[in-house]
Formats: sequence, C-alpha cells, structure tokens
Amino acid sequence: MIDLHIHTNHSDGTDTVEELLQKVNSKNIEIISITDHDSVGAYFELERNQDLRKLYNGKIIIGSEIKTSFDRVPIEVLAYGIDYKKMRIHTIDMEKMQNTILEKTKNIANSLGLKYDKENTYIDRKDSAKQFSAFVMATELLKHEENREIINKIGDFNEHTFYRVHQSNSESPFYFDETNFSLSIDELISRIHEAGGLAFLAHGFLYPFKNKVETIEKILSGTDIDGMECIYPIFSKEEQEIACKLCKKYNKYMSGGTDYHAKNKPNIDLGTGINNNILIEKEFISNWISKVKLI
Repeated sequence: MIDLHIHTNHSDGTDTVEELLQKVNSKNIEIISITDHDSVGAYFELERNQDLRKLYNGKIIIGSEIKTSFDRVPIEVLAYGIDYKKMRIHTIDMEKMQNTILEKTKNIANSLGLKYDKENTYIDRKDSAKQFSAFVMATELLKHEENREIINKIGDFNEHTFYRVHQSNSESPFYFDETNFSLSIDELISRIHEAGGLAFLAHGFLYPFKNKVETIEKILSGTDIDGMECIYPIFSKEEQEIACKLCKKYNKYMSGGTDYHAKNKPNIDLGTGINNNILIEKEFISNWISKVKLI
C-alpha cells in the first residue's frame, strides 16, 4: 500500500511530522510522499532531527504540492523526487495574499446579504484552520442559520469545496483571479525537472474547468508534465478510469494518494481514503519509482 499525497502542519495538515510517521508506520504503508503546499519544510525537519526518520520503516519520496494555473484556473502540480534543497519554489507573501482574498470575499458576502462574525474571519498562517481565506470564510458563513436561504440559492457550498467550486470558478460570485500570484505551469514543471524531480497533475477532476476531460488532455499533451494523479478519494470510479486511460494515451506516469490533512479533512484516512474507497499498491508506480530518489 502506498500514499503519495499527504499533508502535515508544514502546510494545512494538522499532524506533525512525528505524528504522521508514527501513523503510516502503524498502517504498514510501504511508500509515502509528504506533499505540503508550496513547502518542503517537512524534509528540512527530517534532516534536522534524524531520529524522526527512524519512526517509519517504509520509503519516502520527497514531494511537494505546488500552486500554478492553467487557462486562468488555479491548479496544483505534485513534484516527486525533487532535491528539496535545490527546488526553487515560488515564494510569495501568503498571508498578504490570503488577506487580500479574504477582504474581497467579505465584500461579496456583504453585497449578498450574508452574515458573519468579523472576530472569527481572519488569517493566521500558524493556525492550520485559518491559513486559507476560502476555508475561513465558508466555515464562518455556514455557522449562521440566517444565511441558509441565500446559500441554498448559490448552490454547492461547504468549507471543503468552496475553494474549487467558488473561489477558483469564474462563474461564481466569489471568484478571485489569483493566477498572477503563481508561476506558469511551464515554468513550474521546468523547475521541478531542474531539481531532479517528476511533475504530476494533482487531482485533475477537482478543478472547475468547463470541459474537464478536454482541458486535462491539453495539459497532458501540451506541457512537459510527466504524469497525473489518477487515484484520489473524491474521484468517481469513472473519473479514475478516464484518468488512467488518458495517461496511457499520452504515455504519462500515474500516481495516487489520499490528500490526507488529519483533522482538517477528518473523513479521509491515510492509505485508504474515504471509508476505504481506495487502495493503491506499489506496483501502480513501478514504471517510475526507480527514476526518483527515495529516503
């Protein structure tokens, strides 16, 4: 069993590196990748405290989930096997960016007549539940029963999907164009390759593309991306099958993971997803695992 999409408290997960390694070891997960958002901090922590690595008997593929965009829609690319000391992750002032988005979202909420507690709507990069405007605002708006009628009219609305369904969606009143805050997909892939890694499109069916299959094909055929995450807890069986077929069509590698965040996504468990809906064997990545360095 493998899990190549895991977050710690170095981004928006709630487990420490120590807690995570203890958990994956107890579950006998053979290969993992810690893929924190725009961060390789977990690997520097492992370097500083080498006793931590002894907590896990399996192998680790060095990774990160890095923000980019395609057709002006924010997306993420999973970087696997990178030299974390050489990887040039695009650095921005995330607190400033998230506060900018939060203020715009508050203004939109005001214009729609939605109620929220100002004292609860703030960004704190040290608090995993307060790092991102989308999660902060959606969580707060859902607390107020008087918002129910307006929210129902808006449609699909919860704290875990708000970022994809609304903030990243140009057809939503809550849309925010954040593409200027990240690298182009071509530049990001180039940097991943420069750092000795492989680039994989993360959870392609989650993005609010008008034609998802067609756009995913454009990414696979029109960029130097190496592969795609095909197994993912929120994908339908049909979406997983399509993803695998597209990788075969364009001669791309396949990966899979749970997108584990611990308490911030409590319904997702390490290695098995939502109610044991995925199980990825290491043979699934046998055609590329030898191309990346394991620690």
